[in-house]
Amino acid sequence: MRVPALYADDGRGNQIVEDLGSDDLAARCAASPAERPDWLGRAADAAAAIAELADPGINAPFDAALFRRELDLAREAVFEMYLAAPLCPADRDAHDDWADALVREILGHPFALCHRDFHGNNLFAVEDRVAVIDFQDLRRGPDSYDLASLLWERTTLDWMDDTQAEAVVVRFAERRRADAAALGARMRRVLLQRAWKVCGTFARALVKGKGETYRRYLPGELDLVRRLLGDSPEDRRFGEVLESRLRPGLLS
Repeated sequence: MRVPALYADDGRGNQIVEDLGSDDLAARCAASPAERPDWLGRAADAAAAIAELADPGINAPFDAALFRRELDLAREAVFEMYLAAPLCPADRDAHDDWADALVREILGHPFALCHRDFHGNNLFAVEDRVAVIDFQDLRRGPDSYDLASLLWERTTLDWMDDTQAEAVVVRFAERRRADAAALGARMRRVLLQRAWKVCGTFARALVKGKGETYRRYLPGELDLVRRLLGDSPEDRRFGEVLESRLRPGLLS
């Protein structure tokens, strides 16, 4: 893994660091399908290298309050602000039961150090390695968190599929000496939490007029949430609530 070189530090929080350019991994993978397997694999190696580091204590680990707040903000932004379809008490209970169950589940996963924003816009191809920027949110969390954000985020939704994702999961698992099938299953649950959080971020930005570009990505994120919901009673109930409020044509 490569990080930007530090050229100067005044000791007061101001630094001059290496400029890695504008050709991030998101742009490279979008433009060059043939290069995707190689660079995604190298990115998985970088994520595994981060996971193996000791926690420097920059931020507190992921906990129930943080995950739960992200889900609540998404509920508010998607249903109340964007769709203008607030949840009735019964449907609010369905969302909250689902959110509580999901958070309990992912907090039971093995923890490792996470970059937290490990996606194509923060990754760069530098010679034969992936360089990583924006470490300010570094913290311990579910071991598949960075893998989820690498594989399924707004810049990959147009071309990512299960076959490509599985190959990267296997590579990451080999580096981490983990069972690939179990890791993939954990990733889908972590990705569900992250995808709903991202739906809220995009919806809020659109409503507040601060991110028109997200109008293109929100339907794909909402569809990702629908596809990730499982067969548990909580998942099924929340899925019904979500389906009942999605406008015709919203996901097309």
